[in-house]
Amino acid sequence: MRGRAAWPALLLSLSACSDFVAPPESDPNVIADATVSQLFVAAQATLFFWHGGSPSRINALWMQQMGGTSRQPVNLELYDVTEQDFTFVWDEVYTGGGVIDLKKAIDRAEENGWIGYAGVLKLHLAYWAGMLASFFGDIPFSEALQPSEFPQPALDPQADVYAEVQGILSEAISDMQNGSGIGPGVSDFNFGGDYARWIAVAHTLKARFHLHWVEVEGNGRYSQALPEAEQGIKSVLGNWTQVHSTKGSERNPWWLNEGADGDIRGNKFIISMMNNGTPEILEDDEPRAAVYWRLATGDFIGQRIGHATGATSGDPGVNASWINDPGGIDYPQPIATCSETYFIIAEASSALGNDPAARAALEDALGCQEAWWSVDLSELKEVADGLSGSGLFEEIMKQKFLALFLELETWNDYKRTCLPARMPAPGHSEIPGRWLYSINERQTNENVPPPEDQPARNDNDPAPCTP
Repeated sequence: MRGRAAWPALLLSLSACSDFVAPPESDPNVIADATVSQLFVAAQATLFFWHGGSPSRINALWMQQMGGTSRQPVNLELYDVTEQDFTFVWDEVYTGGGVIDLKKAIDRAEENGWIGYAGVLKLHLAYWAGMLASFFGDIPFSEALQPSEFPQPALDPQADVYAEVQGILSEAISDMQNGSGIGPGVSDFNFGGDYARWIAVAHTLKARFHLHWVEVEGNGRYSQALPEAEQGIKSVLGNWTQVHSTKGSERNPWWLNEGADGDIRGNKFIISMMNNGTPEILEDDEPRAAVYWRLATGDFIGQRIGHATGATSGDPGVNASWINDPGGIDYPQPIATCSETYFIIAEASSALGNDPAARAALEDALGCQEAWWSVDLSELKEVADGLSGSGLFEEIMKQKFLALFLELETWNDYKRTCLPARMPAPGHSEIPGRWLYSINERQTNENVPPPEDQPARNDNDPAPCTP
């Protein structure tokens, strides 16, 4: 059921501009008079490669879905990171095709009376701001969207960014419900300008960002997330994904970076979880395993016995792991899905004491996985039938972790719930709670402190998970 579509090479040329949040006075790479659709095309290209690039890779290593076998991934898995490691994560959000260009596109769409189009653009802007704030905490946002006025934008408090994001998503929903004026049409690589599907995505994102504050604000955020999720994505046809093709410059960034050299393989932690505690060989106990990792000789699955579990590298005779390589070349990696939506409903319902609703939503979340991967998860659905209370909550978070393979929310889920429980890398008492600001931003913006003066954790996640 996974849809794939090609998009033109123009995307890369439009998204290749490089000026930081504090830009130079003139940059010949910046398209000053780009149309709304050109700006939107560039924004989608940048977002697809950003979401599937460094953020996904670092997240998968820290959450022990994948393990490093050589070069940089080994250091990343051991949290051996510097400001340099987060340049792409940070800079791409603000440079050509990022939030500044999205703001330009929104302004032009509104000036033209293209209200529905503006709503789609606002959703993309809100997504990036919310996710960046989830990783870094305080970020340049309100002033960053006005670079000519504020060449060195101040850092907005994390809570303020999230509040602004919720407001922008509400505006996006309202705009798309209005739907007046010209829409994105074929410039929309996901839904072809289908506002109903984007409205569902917006509700799922609103629910997601409410969950990010549960740790400090409690069940009230679950109560806010629940009605949003109920209006969210309910079918795999509405999944918001990256869009790639088999062309060289349009391939999935995971495949481009890791598919040929085996620097990253499946981690023992997730493999054990999918195989009833046995990491050495992965058979047919978990139908998604053969999708997540490439089958090697016999019944073995390519695997990495990850550093984070205190072991050494896996059998060198086992093939490197990737999304059922070579199918991963144009893999439409999920950004927000019906599976996530139902898991949010399940978690919130469980936390609020409604076990029947939580069990039903968990089964629906697994149903979305069945439709997405064309697998049978009926045995996992039956497990939920006999669970309640804390046991049900733990199963929900376990299954969400397995379902959101390589997706960014697994780190936010862990920071919030400390589930599934795992050991940090050797020599560390906890898994890191935030990322370091980009060195490029620090060197061009006096408001960004050096690493030694940055907080260890963000305001929405004050307490670390302990083994």
